Amino acid sequence: MTDVSSPDPGLLAGRYRLLERRDHTGTSWRARDELLGREVTIAEVRLPPPGPGRDRLLGQIRAAADLRHPGVTTLHDVISAPDRMWLVAEAVTGRSLVQIVRHEGPLPQERAAEVGLRVLDALNAAHERGVNLAATPDTVVLTSDGRVVLTGILSLSGTDELRDLGTTLFTAMEGRAPTTGSQTVPRMADGSPLADPSEFTGGMTTGSGVLAPIVEGLLADDPARRPDATSVRLALEQVSPKPPRSRLRSPLVVAAIAACVLAGGVVWGVSRSSTPAVEAAPYVDPGPFTAKPDARGLFTAEQLNQLGVKTVPSGTGEEPHWGTANSKDPRNLQRQLSVEERLFPSASEASGSLAGSVAYTAKHRTNKYGSPQTPLRPVSGLGNEAIVGEVTGGSYSVTVIVRVNNLLLTVQYQNSGGPPDEEITRNALTAARWAVESLSRGR
Repeated sequence: MTDVSSPDPGLLAGRYRLLERRDHTGTSWRARDELLGREVTIAEVRLPPPGPGRDRLLGQIRAAADLRHPGVTTLHDVISAPDRMWLVAEAVTGRSLVQIVRHEGPLPQERAAEVGLRVLDALNAAHERGVNLAATPDTVVLTSDGRVVLTGILSLSGTDELRDLGTTLFTAMEGRAPTTGSQTVPRMADGSPLADPSEFTGGMTTGSGVLAPIVEGLLADDPARRPDATSVRLALEQVSPKPPRSRLRSPLVVAAIAACVLAGGVVWGVSRSSTPAVEAAPYVDPGPFTAKPDARGLFTAEQLNQLGVKTVPSGTGEEPHWGTANSKDPRNLQRQLSVEERLFPSASEASGSLAGSVAYTAKHRTNKYGSPQTPLRPVSGLGNEAIVGEVTGGSYSVTVIVRVNNLLLTVQYQNSGGPPDEEITRNALTAARWAVESLSRGR
């Protein structure tokens, strides 16, 4: 940490020369590090009064200093003063998403999805260090060498990062800011708005693209209606161009390891399986079913191994259950998987039943056994339509209900005992995706 005092009044801390303001608020500058002969970005941060608020801020800055990720601006130095700090970060050469859409128009949905996935990866890396980042259209920068970089260094306002991502995706696809009322219109570096507010006639509704449901969900006023990070990732992966196989490491596997790091389960999360998750194939409606498929054959042995359950199910053919692969594991590491199929005369009746399940859980906060349950919420990118919800109480289970034409497939994945765990949600969604792919291939 560098002290603010300097014998040269033209330099900050005797080292950094401020060249020009980079934002309309006057708290960020393009600068030059005269000692190392390189350009940097300097952001001024006002310190709150001594107390818990200041302690939290200083903790965030220390954590940010240790963060190294290609999608996050690197923090080089911190200059301290009694009432403020200046954060010295790498100078990222590129254009913000705001600048790109203002001058070139909206991005193709495939490119917007790719940008969204890069942002999610950066947010995951930051969370590993306990850092909150700003992921807004003016802090997402696309560089000439293909990087997508979050340049906000820190998000000090405590805003919802996923909702910010919704704003970013909306702006990328629509070329304008969503009119949510509470959110600030993205601005250029000179302070001019992305678009004239009078042009914001479309509200939060996007075009007819396949990402519309997930983006509108992220921007929902009710937090309970917003999708979680796993659902967002699955939807974006369905649209984003697939990377070459030589470069592929499934974002689901990366996120699984990150979640285990946060939960203190590094060894289990990495050693359970080193095989990347199967790439999602585009969904093709297989047409109406005349009989229930054999649910016991929906998964391969390799997939069941990845889920940590036995490869041979118990229970009837119509409602198979796969118990934990190792009953000697601690209960919070024991996994169970079950599948139920319900066949309807028509796709519309199956859809109506799905909607009824959503309405039921919205009114009843406990299931029939008295365990707390969350309202079922929509998931993009699975079958014709899908919903997901959680049940807590003794164990933590995640239920995914997917409609595949006139068939409702209920996939439940759970631990045998333990608190809510993001890995459970992720594996439940992955199992549901594998089952849908199996149903589509089997017709």
